[in-house]
Amino acid sequence: MFEGKIVRFNKQRGFGFINDGEDDIFFFADSILNRDDFYIQDGLDVHFEIAPGYKGPQAVNITINEGVA
Repeated sequence: MFEGKIVRFNKQRGFGFINDGEDDIFFFADSILNRDDFYIQDGLDVHFEIAPGYKGPQAVNITINEGVA
């Protein structure tokens, strides 16, 4: 399990990027397990796993850290 922060999220297209401190990792919004679309925004702390994607690694099984206001 990795930790990171959502650094870019496009609500219209349903994808974004998580920075793990070194790299930006692509993710689809439907990979967020405890998701609520209106709540997904830049700056949220998340835990995630990495899996191979169509164009390289992508974040999967993403959970937004509890207690984020």
